[in-house]
Amino acid sequence: MKLKISVSAHPSRIEVKMSVKKVQISVLIEDSKNPDKPQLKNKHGLSYFIKAEIGDDKVTVLMDTGPSPETLLYNSNKIGINFNDVDVIVLSHGHYDHTGGLYEALKQMKRRVPIVGHPTVFEPKLSMMPHLRLIGAPVTSSEIEGVGGVPVFATDPVKIADGITTTGEVPRISAFETVRGFWTVHDQRLIEDKMVDDQSLIMDVEDKGLVVVAGCAHAGIINTIKHAQKITGNSKLHAVLGGFHLISADDNRIQATVTELKKLNPKQVGPCHCTGKKAIKKIAEALGDHYYPVHSGDSIEF
Repeated sequence: MKLKISVSAHPSRIEVKMSVKKVQISVLIEDSKNPDKPQLKNKHGLSYFIKAEIGDDKVTVLMDTGPSPETLLYNSNKIGINFNDVDVIVLSHGHYDHTGGLYEALKQMKRRVPIVGHPTVFEPKLSMMPHLRLIGAPVTSSEIEGVGGVPVFATDPVKIADGITTTGEVPRISAFETVRGFWTVHDQRLIEDKMVDDQSLIMDVEDKGLVVVAGCAHAGIINTIKHAQKITGNSKLHAVLGGFHLISADDNRIQATVTELKKLNPKQVGPCHCTGKKAIKKIAEALGDHYYPVHSGDSIEF
C-alpha cells in the first residue's frame, strides 16, 4: 500500500474518510503459551502483526517487537509471517519487552520503513527494582536508522491510513490511573519517568466501532480509550486488547478499572501481558462473554 503518513496538526480530532473494512491481528509474542499452539514460544513482552483492509487498499503494521529477536523470528517463522510485508512499525513505548526485536526485524525487511513512536521512546529507561537497572530499548535511534528505520516521532497522533491512527500522548485524566516506579535521565538528572511516550493504536472498523490495541497502557487503559474516542469522534468501542499494566495495582485501582470498562461497554476485551493474573481474573468475571484470553500465536479478526 502507498502510505500517506501524517501527523495531526489538530490532535483533538483525526479526520477519517474511510473506515477499516477488515483487520487481522496476529499475536507474535505474549507472556502466556497458547495451549493449542505449543510449538510457539511465550515470553514477557508483546508484538502484534496487523493486516488491515481499507477500501481497495491494504496496510500491514508491526506493532512492538517483543523482548528478543530470537523469540520474534522463531514465532514469526512458525506462523508464516513475512516481515517484507510490513508497511509501518509502531512502537507503543520504549521498554525492552516491546523493542527487543526491532533491530533484527528491520534487518529482515532490507529496506527503509517508517517507525512511528514518541520523541522520547529511545531515551534512557530505568527501574529501581530490585536495584538500578536498564529497562529501555536495547538499540538507539541512530542504530535503527542504520538498518533502514526512518523515525516518525511525534507527540501528537499519527495517522497511518484512513481509519488507523496512533493515540499520540495520552492525557492523564482519571485520578486512579497513576504511573510509578520508572525512571529516566533529563538535564543530567535522574527523575521519575511518567511514561509520556506511552501510546496505543486505534482502528475504526466499519459497522463495528473502535478497536484499541495497547502495548502496556502506562497512561492508563481508561485514559487511553477515552482519548481514542475523543480524537476519532467515535464513542462506539468494539474491542480493546493488550497490556493494561495492572500487575502491581492494588484492589482499588483494579476495581475502578473494571467499573469504568463496564461503563464503556466494549463487545470484546482481551487483557494480557502486564495486566497481571489477578486483574485479568477480575475483568473476566465482570465482562463475562465479552472477555477473551490472549496468548502467543493467537489470531484475532474484526
